[in-house]
Amino acid sequence: EAAGHRADVRAAVLSPDDATLVTCSHKGVKVWNPEAGACLRSVEGGYGLCAAFAPGGRHVVVGTKSGALELVDVQAGTALTGAPDAHAGAVWGLALLPDGSGFLSASADKSVKFWEWRLIDVADDGNGEGEAGGGANSAGGAGEPGSRRELGVAHVKTLQMAEDVLSVRVTPDGKLLSVSLLDNTLKVFFADSLKFFLSLYGHRLPALCHDVSGDSQLLASGGADKNIRIWGLDFGDCHRSIFAHDDSVTALAF
Repeated sequence: EAAGHRADVRAAVLSPDDATLVTCSHKGVKVWNPEAGACLRSVEGGYGLCAAFAPGGRHVVVGTKSGALELVDVQAGTALTGAPDAHAGAVWGLALLPDGSGFLSASADKSVKFWEWRLIDVADDGNGEGEAGGGANSAGGAGEPGSRRELGVAHVKTLQMAEDVLSVRVTPDGKLLSVSLLDNTLKVFFADSLKFFLSLYGHRLPALCHDVSGDSQLLASGGADKNIRIWGLDFGDCHRSIFAHDDSVTALAF
């Protein structure tokens, strides 16, 4: 039997050491050796739309069409507890925080949620599966007999928007967060206070993806209008607009 997915691959992420590739599709994720092109293991789950590696490169968080955040141990090939009810709509984007403490999720439920990594206690039923004790909002105690600790996520705060959120990014300096919205705009907020900073107008159709430069000075966005736009994050001015493709731009990166 062929090792590939049976439907569209919606996301692909490389581990920090480039040794592991994880791809998402309609029935979970697959873990690959990118050099050999070999599928190492498959992990069943929801319809994954986006993914990101946790610091250390052993775990992946996957945002799904149903609104869940799934956690996968890529070395063991097992699904962890995650956050099954993270959002009320599809999770379209994830962004890691520069300090490694957590990540942000962007959803069709018109919200951006902040999450932090936690170690949680899980009741071990003897075959590697288990139920979380104390839920994803518990930092975990010392652990009890018959239990083990695994990586979990805890919801910290929410930024509510007026439109569906299609993608989210945090500047490498950690000062600003940016979102692209269904109303064709991108909005920039201060990451600590969540106060509004800039609104970026110019796309004729929604910006499906965006990224921020390493010096936190520029933002690039790709839209359903087939254009890529380069913006300055000091005043929100559009430096350049490029007709990029014959169809929607679905991913870009600095």
